[in-house]
Amino acid sequence: MSGFALRAIVLVVWLPMMVVLALLYMTLSPSPDQSQFDWMAFIATQGQPYYAGSFDMNWPGAMWLHEAGIRLFGVHAWTWRLTDFLMLAGYTAAGAAFLFRAGWRTAPIVFLFLYPPLYVTAGGWMAGQRDMYAAGFLLVACALAMPGRRWEFSAVFAAGVFVAAAVLVRPTFLTFIAGLILLEALPLKVPHPRSLSRIGRAIGFALGLAAGIGAAVMAGLMLGILDDWYQQSIEFSLLVYFGEPPQDWRVTLDTLFVRSWHWICFLALIGFGFWAWRDRFGYALVLTVGLAATSAVSFAVQNKGFGYHLAGVLPVLVLFAAVAFDGLDQWRRTSGSRAGSRAAVAALALIGLLAFAGTAKKLMTFETGLRLLLSGTIGPAADHGLTEAERREIVDTIKAGSSPDETVVVYGTNFDLAYRAERLPSHRFTNIVIDQADASFPYYDAWMAEIDASLAKTPPAYMIFDRSFLAGPTERPSPALQKRPVLNRLVDLIADGYVPVFSNETVVVYGKTG
Repeated sequence: MSGFALRAIVLVVWLPMMVVLALLYMTLSPSPDQSQFDWMAFIATQGQPYYAGSFDMNWPGAMWLHEAGIRLFGVHAWTWRLTDFLMLAGYTAAGAAFLFRAGWRTAPIVFLFLYPPLYVTAGGWMAGQRDMYAAGFLLVACALAMPGRRWEFSAVFAAGVFVAAAVLVRPTFLTFIAGLILLEALPLKVPHPRSLSRIGRAIGFALGLAAGIGAAVMAGLMLGILDDWYQQSIEFSLLVYFGEPPQDWRVTLDTLFVRSWHWICFLALIGFGFWAWRDRFGYALVLTVGLAATSAVSFAVQNKGFGYHLAGVLPVLVLFAAVAFDGLDQWRRTSGSRAGSRAAVAALALIGLLAFAGTAKKLMTFETGLRLLLSGTIGPAADHGLTEAERREIVDTIKAGSSPDETVVVYGTNFDLAYRAERLPSHRFTNIVIDQADASFPYYDAWMAEIDASLAKTPPAYMIFDRSFLAGPTERPSPALQKRPVLNRLVDLIADGYVPVFSNETVVVYGKTG
């Protein structure tokens, strides 16, 4: 079969699979983090830029991507899922191209069909999270960094730009550029001769990174938000947010690698063995290991213990798993004996069955989503303490009971309600981590005064609380936690003419009377 015919067949099968996966993925409820970025992005589309108009410690890459999704598809519960899936399609193709440039022939096809379903079934707190798609940008950088292209300087420059994109999402991924430059000083085996000198490639990587970061800085200067960014992303993160990990890292490792990714890890070990045996730690293999190392370093530096902080390991595992198929297929074709060929075929069948069964089991988590699609509904299933019907009820209540120029307050993680209602916040400190600050923080007094002034100037038409932050009866609540100055202010405000308009075990919504 010719290469063109094979590519045509792969494309004819792959595209319908991706359409089905995209529809299923759109039924996965956005995580609270993703809903927060959705709301911040909506706020930005209304002329209130990040940091100056909404508070968060993250760098702006994620927010810009969410804003791009809203500008493309509008305000919907599924907007980010579809945006993220389109990016997934791009870096899945990049991963296949990387494997092809590394000299594998079967592995690119396996990766094309294996990575997307494993990505979308990684869970609501993994799929579409910042580390996950930042690792996708690094995967594109890997494909561009492979030597031997006709326009090699342009390729390595673009690789640096994609590293910058990853850093703007997850700054702890900055170590990857150091690895790219360091590899140019090592005598590693390359599948194709370099078209550019080693020093030229290193300069290209660095210039691409500088261009990407420089463009972001220029955008910040034009928007006038660099001071706010520095106060929130640097000073607040270092002085307030960076502390004891809320989750035990050992539990995280057990959950991911032993309970969830066990069969993927098994296939990855086989693939790593084949790759190391063939290349003896050549350029492409070291680059792949470096991608995993970048994720591991990021996980350690963030010191939170969250599983999605290791999301960058998943594409590496799938790259190696794809190579396992390629290695066994090469063994089948080159074996000098019938017994060896039969053993390779048997091994291929076994790992193929393992991959099929493992992926199918993960796809079964979309059973509810499939039922929604079959009923003609495109949107998220119930999650995070509310059914979709309850979410729509709350959103409709807010839209009907307030005008577009009125504001809301969210205290907790139900940002999607304010986002889907298309309402702006009463004050910019929309992330509850603001309540971790105390009087020792340099901007504490100024920020609390700003909140007081904002609540007085634009009192919220509705206030949305996670029930866990309120104690006592819904009609006359009290703060469930002490030393929460913003929470205390909002609870005091309830007595100023607010009544509950929705309440269940996880969420309480108050509306202003009159």
